[in-house]
Amino acid sequence: MNGAAEGDGGGYKRRYRALKRRLKLLLYEQECFQEELRRAQRKLLRVSRDKSYLLDRLLQYENVDDDSSGTNGGAP
Repeated sequence: MNGAAEGDGGGYKRRYRALKRRLKLLLYEQECFQEELRRAQRKLLRVSRDKSYLLDRLLQYENVDDDSSGTNGGAP
């Protein structure tokens, strides 16, 4: 009787260990994905800032061009 109970318990223990290993693997994988996500978010933030900066600069140059062409176009 004791042997039968141990045999059943052994299956549960084996399954428990397999699930525990799988959990550790999934947690490690999740950490890797989170780190990759953080890197991608930092890169996106940098690119967004660069885009805003460049659009602002472009707008400044367009305003300067509009002002200078307006004064030249008015006087023959």
